[in-house]
Amino acid sequence: MSKDADGKEKGHKSDKGMSDKKISNKKFYLIYGIILVIVLFIAYLLLQRPGEPLRMVARFAATFGYLTIFLSILSSEYMAKMRKISGLPFLKAHHHLARIGILLILIHPLALAIGGQGFRIFLPEFYPVNRFLMFGGKTAIYLFLLAAGIALYRKKYRNWKKVHYLSYLAFLLVSAHALLIGSDFKLEIMRILTLVMAATVTGIFIHKRLGAKTKTRKNRNS
Repeated sequence: MSKDADGKEKGHKSDKGMSDKKISNKKFYLIYGIILVIVLFIAYLLLQRPGEPLRMVARFAATFGYLTIFLSILSSEYMAKMRKISGLPFLKAHHHLARIGILLILIHPLALAIGGQGFRIFLPEFYPVNRFLMFGGKTAIYLFLLAAGIALYRKKYRNWKKVHYLSYLAFLLVSAHALLIGSDFKLEIMRILTLVMAATVTGIFIHKRLGAKTKTRKNRNS
């Protein structure tokens, strides 16, 4: 092959790579745009029912903490695919989303406690079952913290992922808490959004577990 032909082939590959990257960037801009629209829409709904400052802080923190945790879980499912397409460090994005989400869901009960409900609000309730689900957010906080903590020390623990999966259970508990007593989740659109997100997270968990089992079998057979 001549140098000119070789140069043309490399140029063609380079142009194709640039074209693919532009297409992938457009897709991600669309995703980010949709997320922004959802965030603005939720903010609009929250502002339709203004209240005391601390109560408003608690409501905003709860709703956006819930949404951020969902995006964190969603990013973990498609992290490898998105990185392959765009080359962006989505692992960092996943970690940042998780940190922001956990911070917001901690601000939620803290604002309520300072607002008059007291710090007993941080004590989990396990019985009866209906109260466990109604106040599932209390238990979820500790499960999120445990899942995040084990992820920080994942290099030391071989089976850290099994503990990290508690974040999925925590998300479902928060979903139940939101649907049962969430002041901003009485609206039909918010309830539908919550059910869709809960179903999506459940699907991601099942997919990850099935994938992990398949990988284990392949390793044993190889």
